[in-house]
Amino acid sequence: MELRMAWQCERWHALPEQGGLFDQPAGMLQRMAAMLNVYNAFKVFKASSGNLMALANSQPQVLALVRDIERMENEHDG
Repeated sequence: MELRMAWQCERWHALPEQGGLFDQPAGMLQRMAAMLNVYNAFKVFKASSGNLMALANSQPQVLALVRDIERMENEHDG
């Protein structure tokens, strides 16, 4: 839900709720930003076409985020 809301906010240049920045529900903007960061990291990861060395050299934070999420998935599944 937060990712969809973040896309809509980017598209329409508006906040999700009426009012200003401090009128938004507690934590919503942070969750939206986190979801956008994960989505964007996976887009870059997918675009790297498996060239992990180049990705590690050019954008190590993206690779670290993807690895963290993979580790959390493995911990959750196993």
